[in-house]
Amino acid sequence: MKLIKVILRPEKVLDLKDALSALGYHGITTKHASGYGEQKKTVTQVYRGKVYEQRTDAIEREELEFIVADNKIEEVIETIINTAKTDQGGDGRIYVSPIDNAIHIHTGDRHVGDSTETGFNGDVKE
Repeated sequence: MKLIKVILRPEKVLDLKDALSALGYHGITTKHASGYGEQKKTVTQVYRGKVYEQRTDAIEREELEFIVADNKIEEVIETIINTAKTDQGGDGRIYVSPIDNAIHIHTGDRHVGDSTETGFNGDVKE
């Protein structure tokens, strides 16, 4: 299993959630995030009749996290790229991390990290 973390533009979140839902991924955690990278943002403000330009590095983004079975990683990454890409730069990042196991708090079900054990997104359980 892998943990996918996606940081993307806020206007692309609903489109990405719909695309992931169509692939069978419904357990997605969403967080509001702000940060800075290569982009620089300048805000123009008027104070007492004078115009000021102020640089603000914090740019609003959204962060999505969800678990993917090892054999579905490439399909999910391609879906994320095709959905979130704007060709304007600053589209975000995808991070992939290994997950050793996951435990459902309510039922106590355990899902081991290799792709033969599942419970996530319709993979075969052996």
